[in-house]
This record gives sequence, C-alpha cells and structure tokens, in this order.
Amino acid sequence: MKKILLIEDDNFKAESLETFFYNFMPDCIVEIRTNLVESIEIINTQNFDWVMVDMSIPSHPIVPGEGAPVSFLTGGLDVILELQALGRSDKCIIVTQYPEIEICGQFFHINEAAHQININFGCSIVGCIEYADNNISWKENLEALLLSL
Repeated sequence: MKKILLIEDDNFKAESLETFFYNFMPDCIVEIRTNLVESIEIINTQNFDWVMVDMSIPSHPIVPGEGAPVSFLTGGLDVILELQALGRSDKCIIVTQYPEIEICGQFFHINEAAHQININFGCSIVGCIEYADNNISWKENLEALLLSL
C-alpha cells in the first residue's frame, strides 16, 4: 500500500489529484496538506512513498478573523529542502499549473526544473508535472512517471 502526501492549497486541484490516485491505486492512502506549516509538521512525523508538492503554497492555514497567510511562490521548495535536511528518501514530484518554475531567481521549464533543483540544492526530485484541469495529459504524464519509479 502506497502512502502519498499531497501538498496543494487549491481544493479543485487537490480533489482531482486525490481522485487520480484512488483510481490509479485504490488501496493507497492520501494525506492532503494545504500550507507550509502543516506540511512540515507531517513530514517530521510520517514517511511517505510519494510527496506531491505544489511550488506555490501559503505559509499557514487560513483561520477566519486572523488575516490571510503569506503565499510563498517557492513554498514547495521549502518542503523539499526539509525532506533533504531529514535525510529522507520520499520520492518528490512537483505538480504545478505553470510551465516554468522559479529556482534561485531564474525560471526553468518544468522539463528542466527537477534537474535544476537537484543541481542547486542536492535534492532528489523525480519529476515535474504540469497540471491543467481542462487537459488529461497531466494524468498520462503522472501515470507514466509513477510507473517508471
């Protein structure tokens, strides 16, 4: 049974990815976190087979009456760096709605992003998937990537 951490603050995208995983592996366990604080907390207490991370996530959960959390465009990278600092071997896959990812102030196409993160930070990213809710190619790309692991 595979255990998956899905870090995504967009409810529609999270539900779509969760549905994909339950269709792909009906006996999997999917944990969803929507922000950096909760993601770091669960990473420090549990191991996962796959960590699916969006690069842009808010700093904290939204709490009514307490103001909006700060949105980090590279918050997903903080999650990846935390896994590296813990010496973990969870397989990380970036899932983004954008064709480019900012790394160290430069933008890289998603086909290059995993390699650039590995070079710049020594992290092990197994791939990047461009998500588009109106196109099924992300499902095909994600399935192919997961089957290759």
